[in-house]
Amino acid sequence: GCAQGSLLSPTLFNIYVNDIPKTRSCHLAIFADDTAILTKHKDPRTIITRLQHYISQLRLTDWKIKVNPNKCACLLFTRKHYIPPLPSLEIFVQPVPRIFDYKYLGLHLDPKLSFNVHINNAIQKATTVSTQLSSLVARWSTLPIKHKILLYKAIIRPVLMYGSQVWGSTSLMNIKKLQVFQNKQLMHIVNAPWYVRRKVIHDDLKIEPISELIKKTSTRFFNKIPQIRNELLQIPAYDPALPSSRKSPRTAMDAVFVNFPQVKRLRADPTPTNLGV
Repeated sequence: GCAQGSLLSPTLFNIYVNDIPKTRSCHLAIFADDTAILTKHKDPRTIITRLQHYISQLRLTDWKIKVNPNKCACLLFTRKHYIPPLPSLEIFVQPVPRIFDYKYLGLHLDPKLSFNVHINNAIQKATTVSTQLSSLVARWSTLPIKHKILLYKAIIRPVLMYGSQVWGSTSLMNIKKLQVFQNKQLMHIVNAPWYVRRKVIHDDLKIEPISELIKKTSTRFFNKIPQIRNELLQIPAYDPALPSSRKSPRTAMDAVFVNFPQVKRLRADPTPTNLGV
């Protein structure tokens, strides 16, 4: 074992974990002591079979690695509405629970990758942080506006936008929820009355809308991916040269976000109009 708190412990642990066998049918995603095993197939039963076969190849008993099946989870990503009963995935002859929402590295993942749960939790956490800083950023605070904006950008907004490069392709409804939260925060910061347009506040404070912030951070992130030597980031699904019509995080880079009143008018207008969303 590694001495807890030792400077060499992280390095020794990474060397020990890096010896996990790899196969073509499964991908490993390892971050510190969090390990995720990924595989894909059209048939869900084949997915369970591949995962079970890979787990048996790990030889956890021989390497004296203790894994608690209750802390493990099985999450199936699919666009199908109905999934037939599947055999249980087992570790040490104990079934691994199948779940429909899992928090991995701070992101709540669901089978449809809609990120609805994650967006709601992010807004709730950001609201809690804003409440804790209410004496500094509230309407009645005498702190200068530039300092309030600094607190919002440095503390509140990062909680709200964590992982936006991944969930940036979420639905417009979720984007609207985030934008509404930011609108309220900025109105409190400048103590603006209700009739002041939100766009005017954003322009005066030089704060970009949520959609523009997602596009900027996503573009910067995906432009750095070719420079990162990580096989999980270089899989064909992330190759920008391959055309794909499926929804992916990269679509946030080229998305055109339209406000909801304009969408309603376009739906009511029978004349065809070119609109990218």
